[in-house]
Amino acid sequence: MLCTHCHKTFGVDSLKAQRGKGVNAQIQCPHCQAWLGRSVLLTLLKIGSFYLTVAVLLGGYFASDLRYITTPIAVIATITLLISHMMDQLKVMQAPEMTPIDDSAHRQKYR
Repeated sequence: MLCTHCHKTFGVDSLKAQRGKGVNAQIQCPHCQAWLGRSVLLTLLKIGSFYLTVAVLLGGYFASDLRYITTPIAVIATITLLISHMMDQLKVMQAPEMTPIDDSAHRQKYR
């Protein structure tokens, strides 16, 4: 996995903290301690369009007289599935606290 806050990769086995369950689950990056999660709306859209595609394709297969309506619905649901899958990435839900660094001595050298 790739952290969207510190841009470092980590494995699933290195995760130590998780909060929430199901679609609202969030994980904590082991490097920067940022909480990462997915968009609930996009995840539900992806799951719903997948099941709609499967149901419509099976319905069109077994009821061949409805193929004129099931084929466009299946195409639109598949396009929705692919677009929502590409957009559903990890995002930072809660960034870690940043401590201010006093670098006034370093800045004074270059003034």
